[in-house]
Parts: sequence; C-alpha cells; structure tokens
Amino acid sequence: MGQPLQVLLVEDREDDAILIARSLSRAGYEPCVKRIETETEMREALASGTWDIILSDYILPRFSCESALRVLGDSGLEIPFIALSGTVNEETILTLIRAGAGDYVMKDNLARLPSSVQREIREVEGRRQRKRLEAQLQQAMKMEAIGRLAGGVAHDFNNLLTVITGFAQLALLDDNPARVGLEQIMLAAERASGLTRQLLAFSRQQALEPRIFDINRLVRDMEKMLRRLIGEDIEVTTRIANEALTVKADPGQIEQVVLNLAVNSRDAMPRGGKLILSTSRRRMEGPAAVVNGLTDNDYCVISVSDNGSGISDQALPLIFEPFFTTKPEGQGTGLGLSTVYGIVKQSGGAIHAYSEKDIGTTMTVFLPAAGTASDIVSPSEMGVVGTGKETILVAEDDPTVLNLVAHCLKARGFNVLSAPNGETALELLHAQGPAGVDLLITDVVMPEIAGPVLAARATELIPRLKVLFMSGYTEEVIRHHGISRRNATFLQKPFAPSELIRKVRQLLDAEPGLKKLTANGAALPPV
Repeated sequence: MGQPLQVLLVEDREDDAILIARSLSRAGYEPCVKRIETETEMREALASGTWDIILSDYILPRFSCESALRVLGDSGLEIPFIALSGTVNEETILTLIRAGAGDYVMKDNLARLPSSVQREIREVEGRRQRKRLEAQLQQAMKMEAIGRLAGGVAHDFNNLLTVITGFAQLALLDDNPARVGLEQIMLAAERASGLTRQLLAFSRQQALEPRIFDINRLVRDMEKMLRRLIGEDIEVTTRIANEALTVKADPGQIEQVVLNLAVNSRDAMPRGGKLILSTSRRRMEGPAAVVNGLTDNDYCVISVSDNGSGISDQALPLIFEPFFTTKPEGQGTGLGLSTVYGIVKQSGGAIHAYSEKDIGTTMTVFLPAAGTASDIVSPSEMGVVGTGKETILVAEDDPTVLNLVAHCLKARGFNVLSAPNGETALELLHAQGPAGVDLLITDVVMPEIAGPVLAARATELIPRLKVLFMSGYTEEVIRHHGISRRNATFLQKPFAPSELIRKVRQLLDAEPGLKKLTANGAALPPV
C-alpha cells in the first residue's frame, strides 16, 4: 500500500493527468486525483473536500494558474500549491512564486514532482504546527496575565471571606434570632469562595493536593451522582478501561473536571440525548503530542461525549476563554470550561475539544500516567474538633483575620498571644521563654518578616515548636516563599473556625519529629 495522497489537479488534458498520477504512484504515493478546469469547480472542490496538494497547469482555456492561486487565497486554506507547465520563462516562475506557489515543475521533468510534493507538504505542515504553537503561547500568556490579576485579588478577597464565614459560623453556634439571615450569609460566602477557586483554577494557580489514584474508580464513584444530576431524559453510558489508570493529581479537582464537562454536555441536550463517559490509556508522542501541548509519554484519558447541539467552528477556538459562553444571558458564568482547562493544565495534562454542529461534542482529557501507587499520599484523617489549654502565638498582619483566629482559639480554651507582624511575634517568643509557646500560627506573606523567616527564627529559639502556616495567596506565591504542602502544615484561606481548631488539635497532638524550616523554606532534620 502506498501513501494516500489527495490531489486537486487544475488541468484540462486527461492524458497529462494520467502521466502526473503515474509519476506520483511510482514514487510510492497512492494518489486520489480530482481534475478540475474552471474557477467554479475549484471553489466547490475546496469547500467540499480535504486536499493534501494542489497541482495546477499554467495555462487553461477557461482558467489560469494565477487565478487558481487567487481562489486558494480567498478560501483561507493553507494547502501546498505547485505550478506545472510545458514551457514558461523565468520571470513567470518568479511571479507565481511571489503569488504563493511553493514550487514550479516542468511537465517534461515529472520525475522531480514527487520530491517537490513531499517537500511542500512537509513545509506547510511545519507552518501549521508553528501557528498552533504560537496560538498555544498566546493562550498561555493570556491565562498568565489573568492569573496574575486573579492571584492579586485572591489574597485580600480570601481574608475577607475568612472573617465573614468565621464570625457567621460562630454566631450560628448560639441560639441566635438572626439564624436565617446568618445562614444566607454563609451560603453567599461559600459561593464567593467557590468563585475564587474557579478564578484560581483557570489561571492554574490554585493550591492543589495531588496524590496517586485510579481514575477508573473515581469515574465509577461519580456515576450514580452524575445520573441524578444529568436527568432521566439523557442516557448515561460509562466505558471503563479494563486496566488500572493511575494518575497523580488532586482527585477533588479531577472530579470537578468530570462534573463540569458532564454538565456542559447536559446543557447541550435540552431535549435529551446520550452522554458517554469513557476512560482509556493512550501513548502520545511526536507531532500528535506537540499539537496537544504534551510531551512524549503514556497518558490516562477521560472522554466525555454527547450527541447534543455541538459547537460552531467560530466558537470552538474560544470555549476555554474565561467568561466566554454560548449560553443565554444569565445562564452561565463562562468559567466552567476555563476552570477545566486550568485544572488539567496545572495537573500536567491537556484537553482537546472536537465538535460538529448539530452532531455532538467530545471533550478528551489527557493526564500523565503515574508509574506505581507506591507513593500514594493518604488524605489526613478528619480529627474531632477539640479544646485545649496550650499557648498559641498567632502572627497575622490583617487585624480582622487576627481577631477572628484569636477569638476562635480562646473560645476553645487555648491561651492566645496575638502579633500583628513578625517582629512583635519574635518579641513575644523571647518574653515567653523556651517553654512558653506550644504552637505558632503565622500568615505566609507579611511585611518586614515573612512567615517562613519567622518560623525559622522561632524554631531556633524553641526547637520543638510546631508551626501552622495560613495564607489566602495562590500556590505560586506560597511556593515562592518556600512553603509547600509536602514540608509544612498549611491552612488555605478562607477556612471555617471548626477547620482551624481541627488542624490545631491535630498538629498539637502529633508526635515529635516534625520537620523544621530554614528561612528559605528548606527542611531541617527532624527534632
């Protein structure tokens, strides 16, 4: 079998067409040639077919090579074009090359045609790939710019949400006559927190908790919930791979990816339809990997397909843009697919969308396969919220957050020392002495003395001091200050008072031997 080659031939002589096809066949191609002679025929062929190469005679009774180049340019298609002729001068050849022809082959030297075809196809494919990579770069730069904005807003916004949810939850502990209003405040704050997480997700700066898990199990566990969510008028089918598909990612975020894609499919089928959720393993390498923004590797694949309304060719390149939506006004935030895009990219994967109008859509998520499950990170056990009498030093530059944390801890019986900055915290540590403080709770980003620097100096004074970091900044900023969830206990803002107390109690009850941090966040030997 030769290499298939779809050839659009602009030629008025049948015998020349046979010679051209024979020349390509001898070189190992399997040409499928469509011969045309007029401008109308060429426009119809370009609109209805997919072509690997266009070959055009220079002079035809009702058409010309220059006109064929113009028609190709009008179509917006990037198809390699080679001019053919029996006799033509050098000036004409240069004119055709300037007009867009890739090469010129004389009909009395068709032996050169196959190599010219191969070269032109390769060069056009190279240009297409460069354009795809440029588009990916522009998308990445755009996401980074919006991500910087989202990250800057996130810190202050999360501080405000911490205070709102914290004091509202504390008020709900009492028999408060304003309970109904407080519950509405909590619901609104939770929705606002979710919006912040979405903004950080599509900008790929959300704080993730990756661990190794099997996506087959995740999909099976979600199946019953998805059927209820999607509705009875949509037939849901799952096709799970026979082999285990382990990935290293945040399972909660991957659940969000599947959920968002399923909901999008549901919305595209208002009168019912079919939704297929499948998993598989796929090897991606070479051009196929590059086109999808991946490296050569094995990938675990989640596909969500529907037979809904589909996405138009004009909208398809924009679907991962933040705030872009095809839904009617008031029925979508435009963050669903951009959130999916951000989570998948932050997890080291990629997502590909294929859609045909009025036929359906398939969203394919690629996640790097994890070799083994030997380094599975087990989720922390949710301890019972408790009380205590230990002494806790809280360092936080936002006075409202400092007030909330101190109030929550005191309400549970802890002795609390409050510091509005790192310098004051160090003064209090010196005043209390080596046995005076059991736990340091510090914001990561503070003026003058940042949280990691404060923690390093504090553990020099009190070697067995335990440290809890908290922040409303994005993970990128936190990592810049030397903090990661691998080497430190961390609390992401906004947090509920019960979550704070649980974390504090777990840390205080933990066995000695925790890692200390140096000023730049590096781990010191256990104490």
